[in-house]
Amino acid sequence: MQFIADNMLGKLAKWLRFLGYDVLYTRNIDDNELIELSKSQDRYILTRDREISKRKGLKVLYIPSDQVDIQLRQVIEEFELKYDSLAFNRCPECNHLLDKIEKSLVIDKVPKGVMERQNEFWVCGNCNRYYWQGSHYEKIKQKLDKLLPKNQ
Repeated sequence: MQFIADNMLGKLAKWLRFLGYDVLYTRNIDDNELIELSKSQDRYILTRDREISKRKGLKVLYIPSDQVDIQLRQVIEEFELKYDSLAFNRCPECNHLLDKIEKSLVIDKVPKGVMERQNEFWVCGNCNRYYWQGSHYEKIKQKLDKLLPKNQ
């Protein structure tokens, strides 16, 4: 399942990417471009714009809340989203798939303490950010565990 989020839903896009979902997001997209990308790439539109949500012929979910936890819960419930093997496989910043990278290749790229505590690393081939499963990962995972239905 693929999504495109309007310019009011950047935090939601990031959290859906943590779950492994492909979510296009840009701050400067206009309504016509959003709709065209949705149609051409077969993506569900996630929007806080009532006018877009009322248009006929679109796959769209109106998101009334401005609180990301409520937004995320709404999308999870509406589309019955789950954790799967794809969770944490996308860059939360740019949506690009992450690649596993050898520890020896990140020595000068991550803090020294991280190098001492972690053995697995991932890199975004698009924006060159590096990731590992440290305390931030654990906090994200705990939040998602609370928001996802208990039967997962």
